Amino acid sequence: MSKITSFLQLALKTLVSLSLVVGGVVAFVVLGEAKSESDKPVTEDIRLVEVQTAQPHDDGITFEVDGVVVPYRELHLGAEVAGRVVEKSDHLRVGRVVSADQPLVMLDRRDYELDLERLQEELDQAKGNLQEMDVQIASTEGQIRLAEENLTIQTRAADRIRTLVARNATTESSLDEALRAELTAKTSLQTQKDELSLRKASKTRLQNAADRIESEITLAKLQLSRTTVKSPIDGVVVEDNVEQDSYLQKGAAICSIRDISKLEIKCSLQAYQMKWLWESSTGSTEKRKLAAYELPETPVTVRYRIGNETYLWDGKLTRYDGGQVDQVTRMIPCRVQVENPHKVQRIDEDGNVSSLAEVPTLMVGMFVQIDVHVTPRSPLVSVPISALYPGSRIWIAEGDLIRHRKVTIADSDDEQVLIYAVEGHLQPGEKVVVSPLSAPFDGAKIEVVK
Repeated sequence: MSKITSFLQLALKTLVSLSLVVGGVVAFVVLGEAKSESDKPVTEDIRLVEVQTAQPHDDGITFEVDGVVVPYRELHLGAEVAGRVVEKSDHLRVGRVVSADQPLVMLDRRDYELDLERLQEELDQAKGNLQEMDVQIASTEGQIRLAEENLTIQTRAADRIRTLVARNATTESSLDEALRAELTAKTSLQTQKDELSLRKASKTRLQNAADRIESEITLAKLQLSRTTVKSPIDGVVVEDNVEQDSYLQKGAAICSIRDISKLEIKCSLQAYQMKWLWESSTGSTEKRKLAAYELPETPVTVRYRIGNETYLWDGKLTRYDGGQVDQVTRMIPCRVQVENPHKVQRIDEDGNVSSLAEVPTLMVGMFVQIDVHVTPRSPLVSVPISALYPGSRIWIAEGDLIRHRKVTIADSDDEQVLIYAVEGHLQPGEKVVVSPLSAPFDGAKIEVVK
């Protein structure tokens, strides 16, 4: 039995050895005939792409910012004279609209009218004194002419007596008498001249007094006119501080009126948006050197939406609001001016535009959107948004190859990207890839899909 077992074990080992030998031979034959994968020809990797031509963009850039409507100016009226309120206009109520030169408050005029009447009487008296002085001056001038003629006569008489004395035809006493008469005539003439000078000086004093009274009359008339307080502008009353029969001291507050002929909008711009403004060629101040804190006037469109309708106003971005960067938002505050808040257009839900001659109008406190229209002097090209890849890169089709470009983006929306046409980056007319690319690399082969 042990011999049979040993024989079976030997036979099993022999069979296993033969199997291993046969398997090795078969593997050698098979491997010798097979070719490795690396020996096979590689299929060329060609990407199918869609391309579009980069188009020059000459329509400028329109970007949107938010804003809030604020007053263009708000005037605080006060009493310029003291007095009791004898009449108050029904329009002087908060929320009422008033027009320029419309009377709002009437103060008691009687004191000012009496003062004006008194001054007028003083002026009449001063003018009467001047007329009287003119008569006296004219009389004195006549006396001077007579004194001059008398002096001439007395001088000729003295000369004749002197000649006679020289001929011994008369006595020395006669000559002395003639000289005394001549001296008396001279004294009379000088007295009249001094009187004329004195009266002319008196006239000057009276004239100055009359001029002073006339100035006081002018002031009295001005004070009288100030008893009627009128609105200086077209506006809406936002504050009312007086009532009928109340007494107002000079300087007392009467009301506040907000100008409605113009309105302003406070908004804030990012630094890159300010750069567009500084480079803009649309501003009216383009041709002159701008001051450090001055902006070019740039056209804007103000939008306000109510339901399915949007209302539009024309405006201008005019100036900085404070000339500093906001410390919280890091944005730059600016002001938009709307010259005519009553000139409005409406866009309905179908896109139809129509002009309106009535309300609605802009109101202080409205939150609006502002479309700022700028035209940077740097040339721009437009490509579809699908052409832009992460890292501000695009792919350019050059023949049957693609090349990547790093670009500088000016603006973008849901459909297109505006890119600065910088030399070596992207130029109008170049073909950009707009279809998705999987693991693209510079120099990859492509086939353009027609």
